[in-house]
Amino acid sequence: MRSPSVRQVLIVWPFALFLTGCSLSALPIRPPEPETLPPVQSPAFPVVDSVITVPVRADLTPVLNAANDEGNIPKTFDHWGSYIKGARGVGYKYYAERDAFTMTPSEAGFSPRAMDSALLRDWWKGVNRGANVPLSVALRYKIGAHGNLSSGGAPARCGDGGQWPSRGVLNGDIGIDLTPNYEMTASITNVAFNPIDPCVIDVPDIDVTKAVYGKLEEVIGGGLKNVLARVNTVTFKSHMEEAWDALRRPIQLTPDVWLLFNVEQIGHAGFSGQGPVIENTIQLGVKPRIVHGNEPDPSSSALPELGPQLHSDRFRIVVDTQLGYAELSQALVARLRGKRIANEGDTVVIVDASISGNGGNQVVVRVDFRGDARGHVYLVGKPQLNLLTQTIYISDLRYDHESGSRLKKSAEWLYNSRFRQFLSSETVFGVTAATKKVQSLLAPALMRRMSPTVTMDGRMTSVQGIGVFADSEGLSVRSIAEGTLGLTISNGS
Repeated sequence: MRSPSVRQVLIVWPFALFLTGCSLSALPIRPPEPETLPPVQSPAFPVVDSVITVPVRADLTPVLNAANDEGNIPKTFDHWGSYIKGARGVGYKYYAERDAFTMTPSEAGFSPRAMDSALLRDWWKGVNRGANVPLSVALRYKIGAHGNLSSGGAPARCGDGGQWPSRGVLNGDIGIDLTPNYEMTASITNVAFNPIDPCVIDVPDIDVTKAVYGKLEEVIGGGLKNVLARVNTVTFKSHMEEAWDALRRPIQLTPDVWLLFNVEQIGHAGFSGQGPVIENTIQLGVKPRIVHGNEPDPSSSALPELGPQLHSDRFRIVVDTQLGYAELSQALVARLRGKRIANEGDTVVIVDASISGNGGNQVVVRVDFRGDARGHVYLVGKPQLNLLTQTIYISDLRYDHESGSRLKKSAEWLYNSRFRQFLSSETVFGVTAATKKVQSLLAPALMRRMSPTVTMDGRMTSVQGIGVFADSEGLSVRSIAEGTLGLTISNGS
């Protein structure tokens, strides 16, 4: 048998080297895409209780004007011409003149029968549902007495003759509230005369000064009750009907997205302020939500009765916004491209990356690489939101079945490396883009004229992500926006 020629050996050798090289070089790792999971319903959209405030001014100037009208309450109280018969043959008389009534606390001291000083001190800090408005008037007076006196029957006087008139202040307490039918109700809850220059008349068995003070309280208090009767004709019902009707109508945010307030109840937060003009704060209880599609029907119907103060004064709404997979993939590849993973002398370099939905509230992360191993792998996991850092991460990010199997077979060193852990730590996204979308969506909607007489003024103070869900188009980030929202009611323009 002939031995092979030199030429034959030269031809076979390179071919053998080629075969040997193919056996030593790893095949590309190209697993198929993971099987799509059945879709699942996203979590129910929570609706949170919110409050819209409606400040309505109550002007008590007509009360002051009526109180200062001499036809309602005289400016002089003249009982000086004849004595009023008292006990045990004692007679007394008095004369008083008043200044104008004011609705500010007097600087004079208060007797135990007067308004509580702490209430007066804290009046301008805001009062609860029912307001106690201070009403006061300065007086100058004199008192005379005769009869069974300790001085032997001689007349006794104070604030008369060569003396200066004695001074005093009559303090009243007006109780203001609203009825369930939005009508204002007012009453005098306290009237007390407080002397600045007390009269001291020594009369056994009768306190003359107290009797005179009681007469002044009776006359002025009776006049004030008649004056306040006209306050009970004031109503805020028409204003609240305007606000109620305005809030029932949906607000268009985009061509197919609507804001529905779902106004349900009305509460009374109370009065605040000082002076004759006080502010009455009414609260509208709503359950706002975002509606997609055609314009929804208006919510609620007739204006309900006024109830007690609501538990909150904040406006809150939950909004879902989407971060598309295209923009997420751009952020991911920018973070991963060029990163090297080495293990026991072997190295790969990431050249591309993307993220997409896979059904079942699951995402798929694809990573392409080259180097001592080449190809791509798929990793799957569920998006989660870190409430503290406001970032989205992929929980339990792991190789899908085919990717894991092929890595073990063709590049076990890569499977055993920190490749998966590295990808898990880098597949993190902030929610700032989503919260900014919420702000841009709501800000214009909450600052608008809703009718010729109703203007909305809203301010978002914070927007926080509270959840995330993977759908077919992107990651749906659920955020809660909080702030203040008020309505101003005018007479139109």
